[in-house]
Amino acid sequence: MPQPAAALQLGSWVGRRGRGAARLRWSGRELTLHIVGLQIVATEGDDSDRLSAAFGLAGEGDWFGQAQAAIDGGTVTQAEASAVLKRTLVDALRAFVLCQDAEVGFEGSVAVPPKSLTISFPHIMVESVLATGGEELAAAILPDASVKLRRLPDFARRAASLGLTEEGMAILAKINDLRSADDIAAPSPHGRATALRLLAAAVAGGLAEPAPKLAEIPFIASAVTSESGREGRRRFLGWFLAVLALCAAAVALVILRPWEQLNGPGVAGPWAVAVDGGCQPSEVERLYRRRDRDPSNLRVVPFGRGEEQCYRLVWGGFADQRAAEVAMTGLPEGVVTRGFVPHVVRADVGAPAGR
Repeated sequence: MPQPAAALQLGSWVGRRGRGAARLRWSGRELTLHIVGLQIVATEGDDSDRLSAAFGLAGEGDWFGQAQAAIDGGTVTQAEASAVLKRTLVDALRAFVLCQDAEVGFEGSVAVPPKSLTISFPHIMVESVLATGGEELAAAILPDASVKLRRLPDFARRAASLGLTEEGMAILAKINDLRSADDIAAPSPHGRATALRLLAAAVAGGLAEPAPKLAEIPFIASAVTSESGREGRRRFLGWFLAVLALCAAAVALVILRPWEQLNGPGVAGPWAVAVDGGCQPSEVERLYRRRDRDPSNLRVVPFGRGEEQCYRLVWGGFADQRAAEVAMTGLPEGVVTRGFVPHVVRADVGAPAGR
């Protein structure tokens, strides 16, 4: 089986809580990233003389150490040093991602002296793909839109920390280990290209990774074709469907609990917690079905305009944002759709008429 592209290997390693050194090699250049908890804490390699020009130093070795020395010497401020480091890293990582012959290797935990300067790997990669000119990076990272995407550890918290728009969060929330990139992007009201670019950014930043395709299993027809065999299968299918119907009814009773009077926060205030969302007709129908199970605590409200019109299912109603944030920490079990990142929203726009 061919090895995945070096950029995909790097993102997956960091996303799986890689701790240690990632050694990047491309086009005659080498770069070593020391990673601790998703943060780049040290970098060694060719900086194309950018650091010496910016910091007025002729030092070699760790980029972060050179930056700290320049800060300590009063040559630059910490903000200026961080900007130079980030720009130099962005350009180096861009060249690495775009090189088809790039390679990457990993070493275990490597002792790195603590420094005040660090750069978030997910943030720098996501920003690079979403920035002007990032289309080329997105195509290199996610060349096959038919591949399924699966989440890497701590996906929800990492996605929330990126500070994306609600529309961006809604796209990432559709990554569920079952959908392909095109399954998510093709029906998106924000456009296929925009959605694919955001998905590629998530892969580059170590939030998700392409799932390997499984080999197809050939179907072998049974040689048993006798009438008695067919009759036996029909009887078995009838019993199976009957048992399945009973199980479905039992599950529905457990979920809906029609005999219980649910107590919740009500829907009086303008602030609420978004627990599900969708844009496609089938998704909106699902939202209303969920709303009907608990109309005293759940409601469907629109957001976006025109062709960007989508809907979200929100829980509760609170007088202010702080109260909603506190309540979000104690959401009832099962109220949040699997794969959706709950977040506080202002939902005082009236919901459309009930369906």
